[in-house]
Amino acid sequence: MIPQERDKKAALLSIVVSACLAVVKYGIGIISGSVALLADAIHSFTDIISSFGVFIGLVISSRKPTEEFPYGFYKIENIASLFLALAIFYAGYEIILTSVEQFGTAIVTNLGPALLVALLSVATALILSRYKLTVGRAINSPSLIADGQHTRSDALSSVAVVWGLVGYYFGFSSLDSIAGIVVSVLIFRAGYEIFKDSVKVLLDASIDYDALNQIREIVTNNCCVRKITSLKARSSGKFIFIELKVETNLKDLERAHHLSEQLETQIRTAVQHVDRVLIHMEPELKEYIRYAVPCTDNNGLRSKVSAHFGEAAYFCLFDIRTAKNELTKLEIIKNPYRTLEKRKGMKAAELLVSQRIDKLLSKESMAEKSAFYVLDDASVETETTDAATVEEIVASLIRRA
Repeated sequence: MIPQERDKKAALLSIVVSACLAVVKYGIGIISGSVALLADAIHSFTDIISSFGVFIGLVISSRKPTEEFPYGFYKIENIASLFLALAIFYAGYEIILTSVEQFGTAIVTNLGPALLVALLSVATALILSRYKLTVGRAINSPSLIADGQHTRSDALSSVAVVWGLVGYYFGFSSLDSIAGIVVSVLIFRAGYEIFKDSVKVLLDASIDYDALNQIREIVTNNCCVRKITSLKARSSGKFIFIELKVETNLKDLERAHHLSEQLETQIRTAVQHVDRVLIHMEPELKEYIRYAVPCTDNNGLRSKVSAHFGEAAYFCLFDIRTAKNELTKLEIIKNPYRTLEKRKGMKAAELLVSQRIDKLLSKESMAEKSAFYVLDDASVETETTDAATVEEIVASLIRRA
C-alpha cells in the first residue's frame, strides 16, 4: 500500500470506523425499533459520505498549481466542507421528520443491546472526533476539522440516544422521539458552523484580526518601513495568501528587495501555513524630513551642537515640512548611552533609527565608524556641519531649500 499523508490517513480511518458503527447502529435500531438509534445510524451514514468527500478533496487539493490554476487547488477542501454541511442539514431533516412522525408511538424492544451500542457509539465517536480534530488543527485542514466537528456531533447525538433509551426503560415512551429531535438540533448547529466557515473562505473573507495584527506588527517594527498602505490576507484551504503594500525610505532597489525577503521570512516564521507573501515596495511620500543633531544642552533652538556624536548629552529632533519649507516640530531627547565605555556611538545611532530620522547633522564625520553602518543600514543620510546651534542649522536648511 502506498503510504498516505497524515490527513488522508485520518480520512480513510474515519470512513472505515464510521461504516462499521453505522451498520451496527442501523441493525440494532431495526431489531429494537428505537427511533433515536435509527436516526443516529442515519447521522453516522452521513459521516461516511462526508469522510469520503474529505478524502477526495484532500487528494485533489494536494495537486501542484498549474498554468490554468496558478493559485493551486486548495479551495477544493472548502468546497468539500460546503457539501458536507449540506449533507449534515439533510441528515438533521430526516431525523426530526422521523421523530415527529413516531412521537410517543414507537415500541422499543431489546433495550440492553440498543443501550450497549449507543454507549459504544459515544465512546467511539469521541475518540475518532478527537483524532480528526487534532490532525486537522495540526495541518490546518478545514475539511478535516469540519469532519471532526461532524463526528463530535455524532457523540452528542449518541448521548441523547442513551438518554432516550433510559427514559423509555422507566416508562417515558416519548423520550426516545424527544432524543431524536435533540439529535437533529445538534446536527443543524454543527452543519451551520461548517457552512458558515466554508462560505467565508470561498468568498475570500479576511483571516482573523489577531493574525492580521501580528503581520502588521512584524512589518511596522522594521525601521526601513515607513507605512503600510495596504494589507490583505485570505485563506484558501489550509493555506494563507498575504498581499502587502508598504512605503520604505530605501532608495536602492537591491536593498528594497532584501527588505522584502526579510519581511517575508519573518511573517512565515510567525504565522503558520503561509503559502505566498506578495510585498509591493513603494517609495516613501515624505510630507516632512526629520533631522537629528547631537547637542550639549537642552535649550530648544538655542541648544549648542556637540562636537562628539556618541558623547552628546542630548539629541535634538526636528521636522521640516517639504511643501512649505517650515519647521513643524522640535523635541529634545536624552542620550542614555553617553557614559558607556564601548559602543556608545552605535547605541546612540540605534536610538536615532528608532526615532525614524531621515538625516543626521553632526560636527564630526561618521565615515567608517560603527554608528555610520547602523545609520546607513536604515538609509539615514549623514552630513557634517560647522553650525554652533540648532537654530543656525534650521535657518541654513530653510535657506538652502
